[in-house]
Amino acid sequence: MRNGSRAVKKLLLLGVGSALMFTMGGVGPAAADNGPHVSTAVGAGQTALITNAGGGRCAGCHRAHTAKAEFLLKATQPALCYTCHAGAGASTNVKDGVNAFTNAALRGGGFENAKIDGAGATKTMGTVPGAHGLPIASEGVPALPASAAVTSKHQIDGTTTGTIWGNGAISATVNPGKAGVTLECGSCHDPHGNGNYRILRPIPVDAGTLTQTVISPAVTSATGVITTPAELSAPATGVSIPDATSKVYTTSNYWDVTDRNVPNVAGVALATTETDGYITNVAQWCSTCHTRYLAGSGSYQINSGDAVFTYRHRSNRNNSAGVSRPNCIQCHVSHGSNVSMSGDAAAASLPGGATLAPTDAGYGDSKLLRVNNRGTCVMCHNV
Repeated sequence: MRNGSRAVKKLLLLGVGSALMFTMGGVGPAAADNGPHVSTAVGAGQTALITNAGGGRCAGCHRAHTAKAEFLLKATQPALCYTCHAGAGASTNVKDGVNAFTNAALRGGGFENAKIDGAGATKTMGTVPGAHGLPIASEGVPALPASAAVTSKHQIDGTTTGTIWGNGAISATVNPGKAGVTLECGSCHDPHGNGNYRILRPIPVDAGTLTQTVISPAVTSATGVITTPAELSAPATGVSIPDATSKVYTTSNYWDVTDRNVPNVAGVALATTETDGYITNVAQWCSTCHTRYLAGSGSYQINSGDAVFTYRHRSNRNNSAGVSRPNCIQCHVSHGSNVSMSGDAAAASLPGGATLAPTDAGYGDSKLLRVNNRGTCVMCHNV
């Protein structure tokens, strides 16, 4: 990890923060935000036995005099994390995108391999018109029997520099995002535990977030003229998604992104269209880094005033009763995707970049999507 002038680093290509967990080592199988990641901090006025306050965990990751990485870590990231999360120690093998003991597919994909069957995505059309006249009954993206190499990922090697796409304020000057940063596991996750979903930090370190911005719903006048609403900004106090009451890390359907084991934020009631505290808050969490990606209803036809992210797909909608909704996590996975891109989908440029050719870096990048090519669009839009 790094902070201060030598910041904890990240490369965030798209809207979701990564989900790699630290390990404390020397333990048996552990769920990511259980076991060694549970905070053992002693509260004010309390007394605790050192044996119950994490005394046996320190040596799993730290060395007082012979450390090889900052913060007295015995190894750099992700190697330190992979001592458990690459098939040994923890059930979550985030390197290969599988449960280390059952081989079931991890919901977030993987950093080197994943099991997303983007070519096998399906949807079943119903007979009763639904939202926007689309009578979709169900959608599904199955898991592959074996992992395949990823075609896009959040880069977490702590060395490779890149750009946090969409980071910053709305600007009429061309600015794709925050350049020259790198990502490590601890950029998004708190290794000592914090009680949040997947031990996510409320704001990833190095996000550089000042405000979170979202376009309010478009307003249509009596004459049918759509007015441009003001941008809504909120202080970047962070987004603390509550921890799940029961942890489920695997999936057989990559299109079902809800987690109904997550309660809502304390003191904030769920609306009737919301199913859980995860889907209600995850787009806002992604936007602590990708600030200009967060967009509300009507953003597709409203000029945001940004030179790069001028018109934007809505990304803050909640999931209702398992039906897909336009949310960051609906279209993208957090770790890495193995789906393939070809034709126009392969040539889609990165934000602010020129049109890509087969010889360009980034050609064929799957941008963390869940379905081959831009099939993720057709999952909702019957075109």
